[in-house]
Amino acid sequence: MMYDSETLTAVREQLQRVTDHDFYAAKFDDADVDPAAVDSWDDFRAVPFTTTGELEADFETEPPTGSLYDGAAMVTFSPMGEDLQPVFDTQADIDHQAAVNAEVFERVGIEPGDRVVNTFGYQLFGTGYVIHRALEELGAEVFPLGPGDSEQAATIIDEYDVDALIGNPSFALKIGAEGGSVETFVGAGEPFTSIPGRREAVKDALDASTATDYFGTRHIMPVAAETEAEAGLHVVDDYAVVEIVDPDTGEVLEPGERGEVVVTHLQKEGLPLVRYRTGDLAELEQRGDEVVLPDGVIGRTDERLKIKGVKVYPESIETVLAAFEGLTGDYRIEVDQPDSTDRLTIVCEGEADADELLAALGDRLLVSPDAVELVDDLDAAGVVDDRY
Repeated sequence: MMYDSETLTAVREQLQRVTDHDFYAAKFDDADVDPAAVDSWDDFRAVPFTTTGELEADFETEPPTGSLYDGAAMVTFSPMGEDLQPVFDTQADIDHQAAVNAEVFERVGIEPGDRVVNTFGYQLFGTGYVIHRALEELGAEVFPLGPGDSEQAATIIDEYDVDALIGNPSFALKIGAEGGSVETFVGAGEPFTSIPGRREAVKDALDASTATDYFGTRHIMPVAAETEAEAGLHVVDDYAVVEIVDPDTGEVLEPGERGEVVVTHLQKEGLPLVRYRTGDLAELEQRGDEVVLPDGVIGRTDERLKIKGVKVYPESIETVLAAFEGLTGDYRIEVDQPDSTDRLTIVCEGEADADELLAALGDRLLVSPDAVELVDDLDAAGVVDDRY
């Protein structure tokens, strides 16, 4: 495993804490797992996964809070399945989250006294509050603008000589187009550095020296984040442990292999998550004592195909297409098997250099398409598998 013995101790202590909830006590009993006896990372791999389906069933069985509720200082909401479900944070959770995220922002170059515009929403989902408290913990001056009005944000950034901006990369591009300029940008909430050229586009738009990627969900925030070096997202392993597993077998994959992101809280009281399968697609690598997602999150694992012996994740194609301005983002995957050999064709709507697109798709998919076709009007999107 890629984490040290101190992290393992924190994991074991968290596993023992969560057994206070019947939800986890029953899961551990069914798997014949004694949290107090988890003395190695191999032992940890025997701990059962937590899935979105299990959490949804728990909310349905004990509405509206589910069984993982034991009081909270803040109740926000997050999409889960087709509904919104509550997220619970105790005061201890809020304080710990603020301290951890403050360190994340410090590593991207934000300093005490810096003026920072926060464009994440404060209502319902509460992401803006999490970011805001971290910036206060760091000692920054926070401008809680929220999302929506890029012209107003650009005006305030210019008038108050704001140092940093935190928000969605797509909204940052709009602020830049309105004349907003900052030294540092932190992007989250949507694909960012996994889209080739997107970091450079945001930096150019904002005239920024640094633009970093941040990965978290409302349940686990942060999971991983870049530093000022802009060289991959470092797992924040004093807040969470990340594994990459084969989405079909659940087997933990080796560094460099692509699979599903699985996350475990290390210190969480409200709605603690243990080996939670996020459905996000990424890779991990070891860099000294650091565990890094080198390319961030590159797609979802919800739909996958096996082509030429390699798992292909269709949603990872979308981050490639987003880097080509002439493409609409609509595409179709066609797979057939002439002469007993898989053949992969990607049909894309719009205009692009076919050779450049083919190379980019090959890099992202880990299997090179046999052909790329460009059409003006895609008649149908999706996957067409004619092999069987």
